[in-house]
Amino acid sequence: MGIFIYTASRTFLRVAFFVGGGLEVHGKENTPPTGPLIVACNHASHLDPMILGAAFDRPLHFMARRTLFDVPGFSWLIRQNFAFPLDRDGDSRDALRAFGDRLQQGNAVVMFPEGTRSRDGALQEMKPGVGMLAVRNLTPVLPVYIWGSYQSWSRSRSFPRPHHLKVLIDPPIVPSGDKALRKSEQARITKETGEALTRMEKAAWAGEKDPPPALVEKWLNNELSAGTGTAQAAITSAGEAS
Repeated sequence: MGIFIYTASRTFLRVAFFVGGGLEVHGKENTPPTGPLIVACNHASHLDPMILGAAFDRPLHFMARRTLFDVPGFSWLIRQNFAFPLDRDGDSRDALRAFGDRLQQGNAVVMFPEGTRSRDGALQEMKPGVGMLAVRNLTPVLPVYIWGSYQSWSRSRSFPRPHHLKVLIDPPIVPSGDKALRKSEQARITKETGEALTRMEKAAWAGEKDPPPALVEKWLNNELSAGTGTAQAAITSAGEAS
């Protein structure tokens, strides 16, 4: 029954997002159609799991707070949509095992490598877990960036509002499988995931009006720290998305 409920939920969400402003998906061809996969996505809104579920053709599995599984009816629904519990106050090894079990079964599992929702709409620093899980399970990482969920339902908003949405999908980052390079591979995958998300963040905002000030400041600082030009050139580059 799970795949039937999941497919029905995905259809409903696609219609809802279409009515609410539209959902674009770019780079869908980068998604492996089968096999274990870690979908590493930015996180700015409660809507993000639903947007991902609507954007991808293959089913996605999600970790969700354990307390959500205590709600009668809702617990059944999210389990049918391939969610599994994460106890943030419990043993982290249980969560790692549950995540790894889903991958070993050949599923695509979503993780938010920032660790928590962004407070200002800007991408946050990557936690090392994405590299660790990829290397431990010899699983490719698919970087995905969602644009529009923050504007629709940021942490400061009580309820969502209609907004156009974009999902950008980068090619997978594949671990080498060399056990001698385990630690360096973890660091590489975490770094490359962050770099891919940063590129997509800027691409998603290109041509859009009024990017969050935190984003403009980050782009400016990145340009200056990279030594690619003067302060004025950095400001101009950052302003390309405004």
